[in-house]
Amino acid sequence: MLASLKERHPWLVRQVFEPAPGHLSLVEHLIEQMECLLSSAVLKRRGTLCVTQIRDRLVAHYQLPSDHAAAHAVMDLIAETKNLSLHHCPVCGLPVSGNGTSPQRCERHENQLGLFAEDLRPSQQPKIDEQELRQVVRDLGKLTAEETRPFVQEGEGVQQTTEEGKAPKTDPVETEQRPTIVFLDGTGLEAFVDRHRPKGDEKLRRAQAIQDRIKRAGHERRQLGLLPLDWAALMDDFEAAFPNFRELAEVLRDHFALSSLGDRRANWPPVLLVGPAGIGKTEAARWLADWMSLPFRVFDMASTQSSSPLAGSEAFWNNSEPGTLFELLAYQPLANPVVVLDELDKVGRQQYDPLAALYTLLEPRSARNFIDLSIRDFSIDASHVNWIATANELTSIPDPILSRLTVLHIPSPTPKQVGSIAQSIYARLRDEASWGNAFVEKLDIEVLEKLQTLAPRSLGLALRRALGAAARDGRGIVQVNDITLPPDANNRGMGFIRDGLN
Repeated sequence: MLASLKERHPWLVRQVFEPAPGHLSLVEHLIEQMECLLSSAVLKRRGTLCVTQIRDRLVAHYQLPSDHAAAHAVMDLIAETKNLSLHHCPVCGLPVSGNGTSPQRCERHENQLGLFAEDLRPSQQPKIDEQELRQVVRDLGKLTAEETRPFVQEGEGVQQTTEEGKAPKTDPVETEQRPTIVFLDGTGLEAFVDRHRPKGDEKLRRAQAIQDRIKRAGHERRQLGLLPLDWAALMDDFEAAFPNFRELAEVLRDHFALSSLGDRRANWPPVLLVGPAGIGKTEAARWLADWMSLPFRVFDMASTQSSSPLAGSEAFWNNSEPGTLFELLAYQPLANPVVVLDELDKVGRQQYDPLAALYTLLEPRSARNFIDLSIRDFSIDASHVNWIATANELTSIPDPILSRLTVLHIPSPTPKQVGSIAQSIYARLRDEASWGNAFVEKLDIEVLEKLQTLAPRSLGLALRRALGAAARDGRGIVQVNDITLPPDANNRGMGFIRDGLN
């Protein structure tokens, strides 16, 4: 039955999928509901579904970005399935009565040994060698305090502790931890709050609120997001979606290959994408962050008047606030977000240099001890940020900044490549919207041919209007007459080249 289930739902082949025989029907219903909520592209690449059994208990986990339109619905489905499993025998699936908090078996299988009770016999159970068991205990005793501090043993699995020292309720499948880093010095955080105690209730409340948010995100430590196990296939998909970004794809493949030999942390050196306006540089960065489930933020450098968005404002100002980068790193659990420095070449001359913080942040060694100007009591580790800068040209970017970046020249896309980019943007629109599954997965060739006359920057708006037109007409497929082109669409200018021309 398990084999036939995977045959009906091919995307399960690459998942960890080993439910008990009695829970197969419940899990199949979960799979069918997930396929109604999520597109096949999401199910194929996004995260990992893990369905297993721990001592008769169904364990199910699926990682989906919290801002995804269907994230809460998927989590509710998983919780409902796990709850229903407590009322069905894991061996045969018959309904059983119970307290609803622990798994129960039917009368027939209640006293039989093992989950797959019919296939097990007491004589087949391996005997535990007492001497080997003692050696395991001795080996466990050799773990250092640093190795064991973030974890406690509770119930059926190893769980990560909170700042109060109590373990949150998590599935045992979640015990495979991402790599962690020491993010800040806890004593410095306490000193920051203590420094504001004599300054009045308002400033103290602000300092305590910052402290509380930092503690909720992981206190002194942070996790690093991982590369997908099939990262090579993911990069093939990236190159298909953004065919003019081949040079970036090759750089990422090199670094991902190295990372896969270690702990699989998702990281790359700071890169600068140089090319005409509107060719999809920011969209490509967003795609990478989205499919690797990493936090994402864009800094509009053209409109930045100072370094405060990156480095915060000086503490002596009454309205001093931490920078956006500090908030991105300190208030969420992953320390390796994707950060875009958009239009780096458009930074004008200001009284306070908007690029000042980058001299520290783009150097991993100095970024390990980055200090936000509004909070000088402690530093944070910003060395794992995945930087992607964009620019149209290089002449206005200071040489010390360029020396810290891997410069990649991105060519304008050909009309055929614009079609691939349009298909990618269409897939993202379906994926992110609650109404996405109302439309077919692929655009017709005729529609793509019409979209090829647009610059990549205009594709998103054109597709949204086309989807709206199709919805008004009660169709789940975009037609050629749904595409509204701007008056100058046939004038192929900046950000576009003809096939065969360089």
